[in-house]
Amino acid sequence: MITSVNYSLFPGAELLTFTSRTIAAVDAKKLKLPSVVPYLNNTTTKCSAFQSAQERESKNPITKLQAAKAEVCNDTFIAFRKNCESASARRKEGWSDAANALLSVIRKHGWSAQHLGYKAKMGVLNNIVSEIRTKYPAELALIMGGELLDEVNDALVDFQATAKQFVDVAAATNEPTVMETRPELIVALRAMLQFIGLQQIAAPSDDLTALINELNALIVSSLSTVRATDTRAENSKKKDAGKTDTAV
Repeated sequence: MITSVNYSLFPGAELLTFTSRTIAAVDAKKLKLPSVVPYLNNTTTKCSAFQSAQERESKNPITKLQAAKAEVCNDTFIAFRKNCESASARRKEGWSDAANALLSVIRKHGWSAQHLGYKAKMGVLNNIVSEIRTKYPAELALIMGGELLDEVNDALVDFQATAKQFVDVAAATNEPTVMETRPELIVALRAMLQFIGLQQIAAPSDDLTALINELNALIVSSLSTVRATDTRAENSKKKDAGKTDTAV
């Protein structure tokens, strides 16, 4: 059985690395597993399109601006979430229940939205802001979280405006974007891994077992790398924040 993969956790460069290594592992076994070749070829084609889109966009000046806007979305979301967590521990009447109601919305839509890709992140944040404003305005007001939620929404609107500008520029060149090629790559990659897993169920073999073990090891190590990178980034932010507080 192949370990399930949450591809939304992979930033672009890490997804490309993971896919390239997966393709290499399957390619090495294709002579003994010829039935996987159509899936391998499809994944390779989608990977090349994704890589080309990434290379084009890395040269686009709006790319860095978009990344900066996404980082603001991350920071405002984390600030709002932490405020709700803090309020949930308050003994002041009604605060804990109100905060927990807001936290339930965050958990439902995406507790770790800051780790998602652009498209998924924007969808999650939109859902959180919309549901809290629609269903829990009293709870939001009680714990005085309105300003922080407004900051999340403002950052989201700002990012989406930049994203539209990015799409407009890409449309003018008539070249596929990362946002277009990434989902196609993930579909192809998921299909290939699913086929390999099903083959092991239908017609098990030592070659399939060896390949699956190699792929599972790759999945685990790749996810560990992504999580370690996220942890280092979070620690760096906390360290920088500490320096700022000391300076003040």
